[in-house]
Amino acid sequence: MSGAEQLTAFLTRVRSDAELQQQLAEFHVELWGDAHLPLDIDLDAVIALAAEIGFHFDRADVVASQCSHLERFASFEMENAVVARRYLARIQLQVDRGGQPEQPLSYYRT
Repeated sequence: MSGAEQLTAFLTRVRSDAELQQQLAEFHVELWGDAHLPLDIDLDAVIALAAEIGFHFDRADVVASQCSHLERFASFEMENAVVARRYLARIQLQVDRGGQPEQPLSYYRT
């Protein structure tokens, strides 16, 4: 299993193990993502605890996972921004035309 897979398995284990959650309470486990650890915690302590229970990943795996997570988040936000901008334009057109609604948006060529 790769380091990234080990990290994901560790995160899954932490979510289902109350004892581990207690051991990691100071690291705010409830804020961790499904596939990443935050970078503002003591990664060395978390990595050491993970190694004690059989999960082997390193700081590079954590950073790569965080970068991947942030890339997905940024992409999601950009898609939302485009949709929001389209709808704001439609609202403005409706206001400018005295309340007459626009035709529904079609994302398919006709």
